[in-house]
Amino acid sequence: MKAELQEVMGMLRKLQGSIDFGNAPADEREELATDVADIMDELFEIMKRLPNEE
Repeated sequence: MKAELQEVMGMLRKLQGSIDFGNAPADEREELATDVADIMDELFEIMKRLPNEE
């Protein structure tokens, strides 16, 4: 489960990079980047609560 969540985190990082360097207006990029950061924070919290995989 953690591996899958880490993969999703990687995809979100790529998305965040695309947003940062996109052509959208600055306020729209900022809003999208904030949304992505919030999702990443929540996934990180979920990953911390999962038991370690052996």
